[in-house]
Amino acid sequence: MTADAQNQVARRPSRTAQLMAVQRGLESARPAQTRLFQDPLAGRFVSPAWRVALWGARFAVVRRVIEAIYDLVGGPGPRASAIARTKLIDDLIGEASPSIEQLVILGAGYDTRAHRLDCLSDRVVYEIDHPNTQTLKRTVLASAKASAATAPRYVAVDFEHDELTAALIASGYQRTQRSMFLWEGVTQYLSSEAVDRTLSAIHRAARHGDTLVFTYVDECVVRGEHDRFPEAARWLHGTAKRGEPWIFGFPPADLHDYLRTHGFCLVSDLSTRQAGERYFTPLGRPDRASDLYHVATATVT
Repeated sequence: MTADAQNQVARRPSRTAQLMAVQRGLESARPAQTRLFQDPLAGRFVSPAWRVALWGARFAVVRRVIEAIYDLVGGPGPRASAIARTKLIDDLIGEASPSIEQLVILGAGYDTRAHRLDCLSDRVVYEIDHPNTQTLKRTVLASAKASAATAPRYVAVDFEHDELTAALIASGYQRTQRSMFLWEGVTQYLSSEAVDRTLSAIHRAARHGDTLVFTYVDECVVRGEHDRFPEAARWLHGTAKRGEPWIFGFPPADLHDYLRTHGFCLVSDLSTRQAGERYFTPLGRPDRASDLYHVATATVT
């Protein structure tokens, strides 16, 4: 990608964030007995064409056709993985909420948990993201008259260039309060240096025992080794085509040691396939999530 193209990508809101909203919108269109969550704001962040599609997805036949086409074009894995990871993280937040006072969402995109999770109604939520994506999000939420029991505090940060800890503290973050950090759908788009800096910044801001939940992709797919994950080729082609290629991943076997060197202790590491088995199988749903995408939980040591 040329420097001009990179600058153009940096100036526009994230297309990946829009696709995540599409996936949450499709899930929300399901009947209550089979959906994993409901996000009534998801459709506000998508293109007019997708808005029409999500309206039609309320009808089972239409939804099945849309999901089948989505999976055919994007490959098996991306849609189901996005749904499984969203539900898993919702549950992790719900489990942690009685013991936390602050939730920090890094690279929030069009995340609407501050508006849709009751367990956050009396918690302070900080949303940290690139200013371009954040500006559009705030405009959309304002037009939707979206409400939250506690309005999120928006912190504009470019992970590649800005100092996260200082920006977070300047926004009112309290180091003395128990916190949870969520870093979803971000690491694969960053340089290794930016990932290291962000983990160090989280460690500086956090207290001993605070929780970090983050997602990552298996390093081998970034290196182009797709033998274990046949779905990876189309998945990576799609991200590159959107101008947001994956450039970073972790080797799962090395994650424990890597986190320990940065002051964290790995608690759990689930692939989205494993999460999908937890959530889809009991509902009799055939959705196939992927082993290449992971959700990890760690604590600050």
